[in-house]
Amino acid sequence: MKFGLILPNFGAIAAGDAIRESAILADELGFDSVWTTDHVLMPASMPDPYGNLVESLIALTVAAAVTERVKLGTSIIVTPQREPVLLAKQLASIDAISGGRLILGAGVGWLEQEFGYLNADYANRGARFDEGLALARALWAGENSFRGEFTVIDDALFSPYPASGGDLPVWIGGNSARAIGRAATIADGWHPVGLTAAELANGGTKLRSQANGRAVTLSLRTNIELLAAGETSKGYQAPGHAPSGSASDIVRELRDYQGAGLEYAVVWLFHESRDELEARTRHFAADVMPNFR
Repeated sequence: MKFGLILPNFGAIAAGDAIRESAILADELGFDSVWTTDHVLMPASMPDPYGNLVESLIALTVAAAVTERVKLGTSIIVTPQREPVLLAKQLASIDAISGGRLILGAGVGWLEQEFGYLNADYANRGARFDEGLALARALWAGENSFRGEFTVIDDALFSPYPASGGDLPVWIGGNSARAIGRAATIADGWHPVGLTAAELANGGTKLRSQANGRAVTLSLRTNIELLAAGETSKGYQAPGHAPSGSASDIVRELRDYQGAGLEYAVVWLFHESRDELEARTRHFAADVMPNFR
């Protein structure tokens, strides 16, 4: 099993220094990747945890600049909220300048009010997602024209290209049946959030049944409360299931996930300060990750 670390581009400590320090530390400690989280404008009634958030692609570019080895992921970009040609350009640029390290985690989104703030089409977000991905792949592969329902391009120039061209890896975020279907048929990975091992196994069965033999990475974004010796749980709230306990407790639960088919765990380690995040990251790398090599 591989591990990715979710960077603190959101929450109380979200700032450039925290993002840089966490990315460098993950690179040094052997994480396979680092990931940023996407929201742009949250309603005032929903301040936590995304009210303070360094924009996802800017934060990922910061991480790219201070690392050399780790892959760089988005968990996830809500692509229908963004202008698709500009987004394709931004993603290609990050991949090119990082030497081909980008994994695009992408999804259709769920917060209608945020779409409204951005003058984006919530009702047609699924169709816009599908066309936006097809458009990006066409541009990345060197095509200079595209004709879709929402975007038409004729004889345009697009450069630089991603290091892997049109094959830049795409993981589909979301827990729904439609997300599983997209992952199985048009993507390279499925990236749900907060599932139990049993739920992940069930989703994995559906994924494989629709993939027709295609290799699709089974990943999971999960919040983890990793407790030091003698520490008690602070009862953090999280979407879905969030493992909590000692390193041995976390290892035991991750083995359940591995048995359910999990290949790639992308972890958010609960913390209340930069020092605590560093300690939790070191603890996870030293006492959890070696059990899966």
